[in-house]
Amino acid sequence: MAQAARKLGILISVAPTHPNFHHGLQLATAALEAQDEVYLYCLDEAVRGVEDERLQTLNAHGLRLFACAFAAQRRKLPQNENALYGGLTMLNDVMVATDRFVSFN
Repeated sequence: MAQAARKLGILISVAPTHPNFHHGLQLATAALEAQDEVYLYCLDEAVRGVEDERLQTLNAHGLRLFACAFAAQRRKLPQNENALYGGLTMLNDVMVATDRFVSFN
């Protein structure tokens, strides 16, 4: 019998230039390579990274990408199809639905 995929939730709240943004992407990459389901939520300064090529590459490989609509609005960033934008209720849903949840601040 096949084992169900594990679900990993990742919250990133730092800018794409911060080392922890990169560390969060490394964890997401490893989990995707292990055939895990990965849910990544960008909050605060991390919404600036939604367009980041590294993040969009992961998105193309099965990452489920979410971003904070309020954080994007405050930074005057357009919302587009590269992520699903929502509020903290969406983040709560990710936290509840995953087996493990890790944050990179």
